[in-house]
Order: sequence, then C-alpha cells, then structure tokens
Amino acid sequence: MSKGREPAGPVPDQGRPTLRADCESCFALCCVAPAFLASADFAISKDAGHPCPQLQPDFRCTIHPRLRQQGFPGCTVYDCFGAGQKVSQVTFGGQDWRSVPHTADQMFDVFPIMRQLHELLWYLTEALTRPAAHPVHGELRSTLDDIEAFRVTGAHGV
Repeated sequence: MSKGREPAGPVPDQGRPTLRADCESCFALCCVAPAFLASADFAISKDAGHPCPQLQPDFRCTIHPRLRQQGFPGCTVYDCFGAGQKVSQVTFGGQDWRSVPHTADQMFDVFPIMRQLHELLWYLTEALTRPAAHPVHGELRSTLDDIEAFRVTGAHGV
C-alpha cells in the first residue's frame, strides 16, 4: 500500500528471508488482496480481491504522497514484511495478476498467509537479537527454521 515507504523490521541473519517490504518488486498485493471497511484508517470500503480504486495499471497509488490527507492512514502503516515480493517474484515467478489473470485468486489467497508467516519470522528474528531471550534462543531458532521451511515448501506447492 505504500510504494516508496521506508521498510520496517530488522535485517535478518544471512540465509534468512528478507523481511522488509520491497514495493517495487510487488504487484500491489496489499492494495488488492485484503478487504477494508470505511473507518478512521480507510476513507472507503473495499472487498477482498478487488483493487483499490486508487491503484494505477503500473501497480502504483495515485494518491501515495497524500494518503493520510485523503483518509487512508491505514495504508501508511501497513507492512507486509516482504511477503508481497516473495509471492510476486518467487511463488508466482514474476507473473502479475493483471497480465496473467488466472493467477489472481490464488495469488490473493496466498498473500495473507505469506504475510502472517513473514510477520512470525520477523518476531522470531527480533527475539533472537534480545539478550533476555538467550535462554530460549535454541527453541526460537528451531521454530524459525520450521516456519522458514514451511514458507519455502508452501511457496512451491502453489
């Protein structure tokens, strides 16, 4: 939802997934896959799987520099933790949902799952940087490895 926004999250260890959003490598999945309701965060309601009316054909937002002023602060704080580019470039091999429409529904279904996995990986990676968590680092690393294995295997199962 935020092309050009500074990515959030810690830089993972070598060999770990990139847990920072790279909007340039994504097909605006955050602007299409999730539903949202008109609220303090979004000026309009939008059904899941439908592009935001502000989304341009090049996957950029027409109001990106003015999201907050236009009533879309939810877009400015959303973070996919790198799931968008993972789904776009790895899981679907760079085929976008507009050029290859038969991928759209599956791509939109996979994206929120991948986002949840990436958020879990972010928390686990962050916990491994905390000295207070040292007594459970072994368990954290094991869980992180399990989720990473599932993330990679699940991506190839699409």
